[in-house]
Amino acid sequence: MTGRRPTPPVRVAVIGAGWAARSIWLPRLGAHPGFTVAAVVDPAPDARAAAGGGALPSYASVAELPVDAVDLAIVAVPNHLHASVAETVLRAGVPVFVEKPVCLTSDEADRLAEAEAAGGAVLLAGSAARFRADVGELLRLADTVGEIRHMSAGWVRARGIPDGAGWFTSRQLSGGGALVDLGWHLLDVVAPLLPPGRFRHVVGSLSDDFINDPGLRAGWRRDPAAGSRGDVEDTARGFLVTEQGVSVSLTAGWASHQPSDATTVVVEGSTGVLSLTCTFGFSPDRRGGPVLTLTRRGTTEAVPVAGEPVGAEYDRLLDDIANRWSDRAVRGAAIGEARRTVDTIERLYASVAPPAPAARRTRRPLRAVVFDLDGVLVDSFGVMRQAFTHAYREVVGAGEPPFAEYNRHLGRYFPDIMRIMGLPPEMEEPFVRESTRLAGEVTLFPGVEALLRQLRDHGIGTAVATGKAGWRARQLLARLGVDGMFDHVIGSDEVPRAKPAPDIVLRALRLLDVGPDDAVMVGDAVTDLAAAHGAGVPAIAALWGETDEQALLAAGPDLVARKPAELAEFCLPAGSALR
Repeated sequence: MTGRRPTPPVRVAVIGAGWAARSIWLPRLGAHPGFTVAAVVDPAPDARAAAGGGALPSYASVAELPVDAVDLAIVAVPNHLHASVAETVLRAGVPVFVEKPVCLTSDEADRLAEAEAAGGAVLLAGSAARFRADVGELLRLADTVGEIRHMSAGWVRARGIPDGAGWFTSRQLSGGGALVDLGWHLLDVVAPLLPPGRFRHVVGSLSDDFINDPGLRAGWRRDPAAGSRGDVEDTARGFLVTEQGVSVSLTAGWASHQPSDATTVVVEGSTGVLSLTCTFGFSPDRRGGPVLTLTRRGTTEAVPVAGEPVGAEYDRLLDDIANRWSDRAVRGAAIGEARRTVDTIERLYASVAPPAPAARRTRRPLRAVVFDLDGVLVDSFGVMRQAFTHAYREVVGAGEPPFAEYNRHLGRYFPDIMRIMGLPPEMEEPFVRESTRLAGEVTLFPGVEALLRQLRDHGIGTAVATGKAGWRARQLLARLGVDGMFDHVIGSDEVPRAKPAPDIVLRALRLLDVGPDDAVMVGDAVTDLAAAHGAGVPAIAALWGETDEQALLAAGPDLVARKPAELAEFCLPAGSALR
């Protein structure tokens, strides 16, 4: 594709069909005369349908995207996929615009630079904040204040903690909290006024006073409530000094005690001070219009700045992309800025001594996934309801079978549930008999088989750790034709103690020959999460079945997934879920 400059409109593939794609990119691309949306890429069919309205070509992965049908890709996937997806597209020779954060580590920045060179295409990146009219006026006037000595940039929301189905507040998936999100915008705004090179000094502090308060979520994003506890900072403060002695103070906060969102940028020079107060972003908790002032020798004068609709900066950003996407002369520029920004963020996190909530950790490659069976892999609730009712009628007799209470104990071994509920242990024999008779009605949840194949293709070990007897679980998986996709299937009758004890998870780890840090446990019951945490394994709550969601979220899962495709994004190597 290199060397070809088509006449407008530029054909764009939007990769990722989440909030940013649906609320920002697709509407503006559709309204811009220089672009036409040629494709949408997302692993989730419902997300693709919602983004394209059923009228656009859509693909489940980048590998399916016909590169000859597009001129440019806009990458709008979760943070941890930005660099890997952009790298894949660049190596195919397709120019790419990547939302902030461009990458999460300096190593990722290096790989992007290599991909840009190998594919011969242009990487564009950055924040739309630089294209705001008020920011543009501040940057234009910066040379009127003499030599720049200090700058301060702050963006603090009243309430605006994003959820993003759980990934935004997960350190492993987002790379960090408010510093990576809002802080990248602020660093991008002041970058044109800084001398070249990395900062000589970077130091900062982090806090997480608001991160797990559901009342402070960014409701205007309309994110589905993931319910998982965040492990990133909600507020970051930094102080940076260049080799030339220019200092920068930085404050980024997702939530605060103030009544409305506020963004401030101050440029202090040898002959004057410029100060801008406004509100970045899309939050409705806004102050009035932007105020830009210039102060010299005790006199402050207002600089006229025209108001503009929220989000107008993205239209200007698209104008810029239209002018530069095929200009080979700009190759390397975006990655150069991204390198300095991610280096600054890495060093600020590193300056915070553990156990600060957002101290950076490199995500280790996952080697194994341990699954519960019922409610996670298979939809068996209808059969269990019928079997429990049958067993209760046969053994107990009259009265309403307490299936709702039984359902709260799922994940445990059946005899243990009978003991807890004070029911006769003799119910097990008719329950198993009726469950076996109705086994043909049990089905795999949609997306499970595809997930298992992807895990197998990437060499990730799999085990089933179920409250069922082992022979029953193996028989069911064989009937469904997926028994060969698991390395081991373990029943509660095959360990000394059933869930919520960790024995079954620990046995799975031993059989898979992995440590707790190399695996995750996926379950739909509180007992699953307890067993995982008891074994030292991160627990992922599966919410696509008939689970008690409120109780499950209250148990503190490390991550929440509402469909197997979301689980794939976490379990597979970065970018693989989209390939």
